[in-house]
Amino acid sequence: MLSNTVWATRLAHVKTDQAVVYADQNLSTPLGRISRGKKVVVGEVPRKYGTLLPVLIAGRVGWIQIKDIQFVEIADTDSENMLEHDIIALEKSDNLGINNHIGLVHNVLVFGNEWEELSYAIGDEVGLRPFYMTLYFDHRPPSLRYSFGVGLSYLYLEQEHLVLSAPMLELKGLWSAIKYKYFNFNLSLGAFFSGAFKVDSTYNPLDEDYDNTGEMYGINYGVEFKYFPYSTFSLINGLSFQRGIISGLAPIKISYEENDTVALTRFKATNYYFGVSYQF
Repeated sequence: MLSNTVWATRLAHVKTDQAVVYADQNLSTPLGRISRGKKVVVGEVPRKYGTLLPVLIAGRVGWIQIKDIQFVEIADTDSENMLEHDIIALEKSDNLGINNHIGLVHNVLVFGNEWEELSYAIGDEVGLRPFYMTLYFDHRPPSLRYSFGVGLSYLYLEQEHLVLSAPMLELKGLWSAIKYKYFNFNLSLGAFFSGAFKVDSTYNPLDEDYDNTGEMYGINYGVEFKYFPYSTFSLINGLSFQRGIISGLAPIKISYEENDTVALTRFKATNYYFGVSYQF
């Protein structure tokens, strides 16, 4: 624990947009953050080659980087009268204006039985991989275990007799089971929606009454890894399982026979994805 002498002699204020307080000198476990201009009381002896100082906040000792603070000279009488409640407490509240990232993710999607059976029935090659990209915006507070984001995706696959296309809105929440400065292991849960899930068949009628566009909505869950998650650039990869319902899509004709159709009402897939993100 820091002594009263430290309280009296080392007052500083935060000079960056936010200063992260860590539980250890390796900066692997963030405890919270302190906003610009807030006052802190720090120890006198730097550690880690002059880059860190101990900091006392709400009765707890942490570590703060010297580059994030500016020392303030105070009179002895002010030092003697300084109480702990005069020092800003560790901020656990989340500021949505910072810690935001934009990323581009490439998805390797493996369809479930529903699409594979439709492809087989119409005579197409089974096992083809669609084009599937996501522009992703996410919020990652370093002091908290959760993060969340929203993505805009486009799914497209052209086969011999079938063409699938779907712009999608995706939402995702993440909880960090393992959280370090340079690595996060997250459990993910999300939802997706497409208001223009379209399947064209070479056998579909051309009349205006035929509706080859429907809606798709569902959930996804899985695991995600982030490398250098709080740096300017970070890497992402993960595995998710998608389960969706398709509505409003007319039965898909698989031949020129009048009633030779297949109804596509479910969407199942396994998705391996990887990408890069930029903090802005």
